[in-house]
Amino acid sequence: MKFISPHVFQAYMTCPREAWLEYHSVTSDQDHEYLALGRLIHERSYERDRKEIFVDQLLKIDLFRGELVAEVKKSSRHIEAAKLQLAYYLYYLKHEKGLTFEGILLFPKERKTEKVKLTEELEHRIEEILRRMAPMLLKDEPPPARRIKYCRTCSFFEFCWSDEGE
Repeated sequence: MKFISPHVFQAYMTCPREAWLEYHSVTSDQDHEYLALGRLIHERSYERDRKEIFVDQLLKIDLFRGELVAEVKKSSRHIEAAKLQLAYYLYYLKHEKGLTFEGILLFPKERKTEKVKLTEELEHRIEEILRRMAPMLLKDEPPPARRIKYCRTCSFFEFCWSDEGE
C-alpha cells in the first residue's frame, strides 16, 4: 500500500475506525446534515476559482490559488487533520509527479486561511503515519468503536452506535 486516498488519510487522524470504513468502501450516511453542509460550502465558495483537478484518480484538488494547492474545508475544527491531509497532497505530488507546491487551507465560513508547507519534518511525519495506518487498514475487521468528541457529528454515527442502549 504505497498511497491511499487523502480522505482516508485525514479520517485516520480523527478516527481510525472511520478510516478503515472509508478504505473498505463502507458508505456513510450521505444525507447526513454535516456532509450536506460541507458539500454546499464547497460548491458555493470560491466559484470563480473552482477548478477541481483529479490526479491519478486518487487526489481531488479543490482549486489552485496562484501557485498554491488549495483545499476548502467547512470549518477549522479538525485543523490538524486538514493540515496533514493537504500536506499528504503535496507529498504525493512531489514523490509521484515530481511537482513541488505549497498549499493553503481555506475556511470560507470562518473567513480564515492557513498556509501549509511540506517540510522535511512533515514528510517524515506523513511517512510514519502511513506506516502505522497500513496494518490497521489491511485487517479484515474495523477497529472497535471508541467514543470520541467527534462521534455525534460523524456520518458513521449510526453505523458505530446503532446498537447502543440495547
